[in-house]
Amino acid sequence: MALFTRFTLSLLLLQLSLVVASPQRGDSHTLLPRKSEPKIASKLPAPAGCKKLSTDADWPSVEVVNADLPGWEPSMPDGKMKHPDYVYEAKTVASVQRAVRFAAKHNLRLSIFNTGHDFLGRNDAPSGVLLTVSGLKGTRVLESFTPSLNGAEPVDYKTVANTIKPSADKQAAATFGGGVTADELNHVLRKSGLYSIGAAHGSVSMAGGWSQTAGHAMLSSEYGLGADNILEYKVLTADGNLTIANAVSNPDLFWAMRGGGGGTWGVVVEATIKVYPTPKIISHFFWLNTTEYTDTKSIVAPATYLHTQFPMMTREGIQGYLFVYPNAIKAQLFAANKFANATNVRAVINPILEKMISMPGMDRQSLINVPPALGPLNISSTLGSLFGGGLANAPKSSTPRMASKLGRRHGPGGDMKYGVGIYDQDSRLLGEKELNDPRLEDVIRRAIPFDKPDGQIRVHLTTGGKVHEGGNETSVHPAWRRAIVHNVATGGNTPVADSFRELAPDTGAYANEAWIGNPDWKQTFWGPNYEKLSEIKQKWDPNMVFYVTPGINADLMVAKDGRLCNVQGPPVKMLRNAAPLGDNRNELVYPGDPVSFPVLFSAKGKVPAVGPLSGSPKPKDAITPTGPDPILPKLNGMKRGIHGLA
Repeated sequence: MALFTRFTLSLLLLQLSLVVASPQRGDSHTLLPRKSEPKIASKLPAPAGCKKLSTDADWPSVEVVNADLPGWEPSMPDGKMKHPDYVYEAKTVASVQRAVRFAAKHNLRLSIFNTGHDFLGRNDAPSGVLLTVSGLKGTRVLESFTPSLNGAEPVDYKTVANTIKPSADKQAAATFGGGVTADELNHVLRKSGLYSIGAAHGSVSMAGGWSQTAGHAMLSSEYGLGADNILEYKVLTADGNLTIANAVSNPDLFWAMRGGGGGTWGVVVEATIKVYPTPKIISHFFWLNTTEYTDTKSIVAPATYLHTQFPMMTREGIQGYLFVYPNAIKAQLFAANKFANATNVRAVINPILEKMISMPGMDRQSLINVPPALGPLNISSTLGSLFGGGLANAPKSSTPRMASKLGRRHGPGGDMKYGVGIYDQDSRLLGEKELNDPRLEDVIRRAIPFDKPDGQIRVHLTTGGKVHEGGNETSVHPAWRRAIVHNVATGGNTPVADSFRELAPDTGAYANEAWIGNPDWKQTFWGPNYEKLSEIKQKWDPNMVFYVTPGINADLMVAKDGRLCNVQGPPVKMLRNAAPLGDNRNELVYPGDPVSFPVLFSAKGKVPAVGPLSGSPKPKDAITPTGPDPILPKLNGMKRGIHGLA
């Protein structure tokens, strides 16, 4: 440890959580050649009440498209996946307005694509226009913000980022373009000594589906959900007009957009959010696993005990992300500001770890504990390395090839972007009541996807605190206000969280990280807010220019022969009252490819599956992940075992 501080070591171990981001078009994703499917033109127009297809007689001509949507690009072949006919990249409010008006005028399907982190296929469709808005940039830091009918001073890609001197008696804020990511915003804010919460992966847009659906974050317990922090949206609504939504201008729309879901209300071109003095943060990492790699039974008891401790940990200001595998548990925890005290963190975590590793089948010798470390954490890079994007799994290792692809997919020079299909995961919000339920051990045993590739429960310990203080000022599901964790069953091949639903029938789930077939979808994703949201949707978008599923009023349209049509009669009702299937049927098929997707690399023996540590014995039967990991050799001399936290 001579060359590294404890804090540096914590950040290095954090890199072990790197996962592959949502695959997007870029120089790392080669388009596979395929024969274009012939489109046979019809002599008939689109059926009444239906979105048009390119085979319809009333599909707009090339001349019309050139006139109404200058700069459009044709969709490119993408294997078996089907995408919109036209791709239109917007960098200004005027260009977004053109696209919205074009789609509404010609009754075409409109898909909104921001930074591409959508697991439910809501940013894609097999026809119409794909509007990409990640080019909407620009940031302005504000000493304070007062909502008005005219909205905040506009920003665009030409806006020069400024700095301010924060005042203790004023709530600072930042106005930014709709395509600005958490990394980009915090890069600007850092120069003013400020910070904004953002998604766990720094390349996620701040103004898109993250904040519009709820928006959990690494420090949500300290600052609230993303939706709680939004002060204003500027949005191109279905009528093609720029609409100001804040506390005094269109407050009904403002309420709906803070929790009602992305892609539903319009195209956000700009937003304003609360920002805070850069927090003091303690970071703490641990990893423990079973003595035998093939033992997938012993992990249930410590995982259950750990869950029972979450309410207490939350009250002590400890939050973060944990991963329960069939034979291991990994955690990256944080404590901020008044809770950022290493002594207190040790006092909370050490007894929990001691009890877990004392349970039958757990391996004390292979425990990895990194002592709580305090330092000027670079939040944006930490978030990126912690969580990745894409499939949102936490692999047990990373390789240079993975990191390289991640960088290219989110770096400059990318070309056409599409959604990557619907990815299976399942989730549930759990409160203190559920975490103290005597059925919890059986619930966790049934929830861990033992038989799935990369099976794991991803635990978001990101509620409590400020999240519980929020209320009716947003349309976020009320279950967030009493939840302690959001648990996500994930991995290849349809993981399910039925046992969590049985345990917590009255809570709900986060619509951004959920199973598209979730039963009782309106209650699950929006609870008692759904009916009011439905009324507001009908007011602002009666013709369903903006359609997503699961989404508000999604059951007023039905997919027929590859197109969306208005429902004639009662709303669509699916088996188990699941959300209606949309026209996008692209599925993200898990190929078991460790380069393109997060893979929990196989390992045997007693060493943790993060790979052998320098200076540590390596069992003969241990399998090292493909390629050398540049991080691992730097961990020379790292202490292992519970004494490492003494």
